Parts: sequence; C-alpha cells; structure tokens
Amino acid sequence: MARRAQSGLKPIHLVGLLLLLGALIGLGYVMLNRTTDPMTGITALSTEEYLESSTALSGNTYRIEGTVDDRLDNWRAMDGRLFSVQVSEAGSFLPVWVPANLETNIQRGQRYVFKVRVLETGILEVLELLKA
Repeated sequence: MARRAQSGLKPIHLVGLLLLLGALIGLGYVMLNRTTDPMTGITALSTEEYLESSTALSGNTYRIEGTVDDRLDNWRAMDGRLFSVQVSEAGSFLPVWVPANLETNIQRGQRYVFKVRVLETGILEVLELLKA
C-alpha cells in the first residue's frame, strides 16, 4: 500500500513565514522613517586650529555644532547678526555671523548645527543652519 504525502503547513514553515513578514515590516518602517542629514560630508571645524590661526582657514567651509550664547553686536538686523556660539567639543566660544538673508529666529540657549565659511577676518559666516 502506497503512502500519501502529508499536506498542510508544518510549524517550521509558519515560523519562517512570520520571521519573513517581521523583517519586511521592519525594513518598510526604516525606509519610511529615515532622515537625511544635509550636513553629511562637511568637515568638522577644529576649534584648536581655528583659535590658533583663523585667517589661515579663510575661504574653507566647515561644520560646527554648539549652543548660542549671546548676541555680540548692535548692528541693524538687515545687515545680519553676530553671535557667540559655545562649541560642544572644547567649550570654546566662536564668533558666528548670520546674514540677514537666512531669516531665522535665533535665541540664546538654542542648540544648532551650522555650515560655516571662514571669512578673511576670521569670523564664521553661516551658510546653513539646523536646529539640533
């Protein structure tokens, strides 16, 4: 007498199917909730190098992250604003000039990531900023 093949799903098949389904759901969640950092690929500014010779770095673009300490000027807002930013890595304060065309509301104590260009005067001109 010939034996018939057993039909139906075995428990190992159900476990494999559940693992595959979980992996697909997890991958979909990661793909939908990923964010891109526009500051990726920009060199971080070395505070020590900047404090030693800021003019040697002029014209270069860097990334800094820090907390806005205070406004340093009494310029008209249409000319831009100069802030001191406490950099996280060393606790040093750096001068950061925010041009008027950025039109952002910067307040003391807020943490930002800045894309800056070193001017010939040694001041850091903000090209882009993100609230951290």
